[in-house]
Amino acid sequence: MKHSLTLILGLSLVTATGICSAQVASGPSVALPPAEVILNAAKEMGVEAVSGDYVISKMDELINKSGKFFVIDARPARNYDDGFIPTAFNMYDAKFKLIYPELEKLNLAKDTEIFIGVGRPCPMSLGDIKQLKAKGFTNLKAFVKGPVFFDKFYSEVTAKGAKKHVSNGAILVNLSDDADLSKFLVANTEKDKVVILAGAADNAKTNYALADKAYKAGYTNTAVFNGNIKDIQ
Repeated sequence: MKHSLTLILGLSLVTATGICSAQVASGPSVALPPAEVILNAAKEMGVEAVSGDYVISKMDELINKSGKFFVIDARPARNYDDGFIPTAFNMYDAKFKLIYPELEKLNLAKDTEIFIGVGRPCPMSLGDIKQLKAKGFTNLKAFVKGPVFFDKFYSEVTAKGAKKHVSNGAILVNLSDDADLSKFLVANTEKDKVVILAGAADNAKTNYALADKAYKAGYTNTAVFNGNIKDIQ
């Protein structure tokens, strides 16, 4: 069994260019390992595998920073940029040692319930889990069971990701000019369009609420950018 776990974790090094990719209007570019293989590896590590529905049930607490939950995205930055679970911290498993000092600055309690993954059977998530366990974290959850988060919820993007989506034809909504989305909604934009809602980082909670509003209105390719809109224009 130890040999099989080593083999699974090794996959994260050779399949880093898209195997776990899942974001706005996109999916994995490389075939994923069989879900059963990843689930068995998580069990072997003594880590509970959780579903998208479970993670979504904790989103209010994640957004409101209750301190009980935290989410980590183990994919490379280029995938994370394009769309990630709102509030997620990016810790590409192959660069764990380089990124870990930034996580330490957040002073997370070792028993914080941490979700690692996006809802796909991703070996990168297991790579992070192995290294976080070694650092003393005791309440790690492998988010490697479906549904994929982005199939049921809006996403968040970085400035680089937002700019990329807009250059590819996404609809950009400046929340400083449309604070309740009334202008956007009355425009009857096609529901299959990628929509980027851009608002000040200080208003992140409001921005998330508006993204939820757009998503529930049928714009299921909605992403929120918390930052200066000038950075993406």
